[in-house]
Amino acid sequence: MLTRRMFTLGAAGATALGAETRQEKAKRLVNEAFAAVGGQKFLDVQTQVRAGRAYSFYNRQVRGTARITIYDRFDQMQPDAGDDWLPLKRREVYTEKGDYYALFLNGAGFEVTYRGTVPQPEDYMQRYRLESRRDIFYFMRYRMHEPGLYYYYNGTEIVDNVPADSLDIVDAEGEAITLYLRQSDGLPLQQEYLRRDPKTRIPYEEKSVFGRYKPVGDVLLPWIIRRERDGDKVFELYADSYEVNRALSGDVFTLPNDLPMLPPNP
Repeated sequence: MLTRRMFTLGAAGATALGAETRQEKAKRLVNEAFAAVGGQKFLDVQTQVRAGRAYSFYNRQVRGTARITIYDRFDQMQPDAGDDWLPLKRREVYTEKGDYYALFLNGAGFEVTYRGTVPQPEDYMQRYRLESRRDIFYFMRYRMHEPGLYYYYNGTEIVDNVPADSLDIVDAEGEAITLYLRQSDGLPLQQEYLRRDPKTRIPYEEKSVFGRYKPVGDVLLPWIIRRERDGDKVFELYADSYEVNRALSGDVFTLPNDLPMLPPNP
């Protein structure tokens, strides 16, 4: 269970586990998880392409299914680019013809259909940017050397019948994620964090579950991802193909110039 607590270096925080403190063990486990997915070879991945079946849910019922292809490009960080900027580009294609897709371009988002291009609502994009920054794979790629990070080892838990090490990562602003790593191989199994609705301030627990790790080139990545909100499934992806470092043409991450830009949805 995610706890949004600020840790101090008191007696409990400095309790040694053997020769390690809880802080040292948590940081070591995160470093081992980074090595387990590929280490430097993971950082060398510049593009990835996943294809498979995606499911969306509403009120615990399947709302939609689609054959989906997701193209990702990982850019270099630009520290002075602004709070809304992300070093990521993504194209999610929802039809076999490719005539319905979403584009996420360094923190901006658009939905594209045969009618035209529509900017994604700002509240949707705030959630997308937060979800991206708190994703453990984003963290391992971009945030492991961020100033002010605090790690704390919580102990052992059973997650989906799998023994896991639980730890918290807290950033300099006090925002926390709880991460569960499989004890058998150190790979990320599950993560949780709290998100507050910017309008209502209602807190939501956001959970991601990772499964079916398989080699993709020289790295080890999850082919199944499930996302939950307050215990209800909202999205599942079952990939049946996965490539890294495929050369992608520039227009994959470019807005179409032959379609009108439409006003945002109300």
